[in-house]
Amino acid sequence: MELIDYKVRIINESAGTAAKIRVLVESKDRERKWGTVGVSDNVIEASWQAVVDSFIYKLVKDGV
Repeated sequence: MELIDYKVRIINESAGTAAKIRVLVESKDRERKWGTVGVSDNVIEASWQAVVDSFIYKLVKDGV
């Protein structure tokens, strides 16, 4: 499994420091590609959500 794309988007920029952050992660293995999303007011938390969801998706698809 590898990370092939990572994008950060600010939702509701006019909210300043209270704005929500959306992180889009695209991953792939030998057979397929998939994307996951994390949303938070903290970029690290949003990134963590997206990456963890990507690993969970991979494990579910592999039947682990």
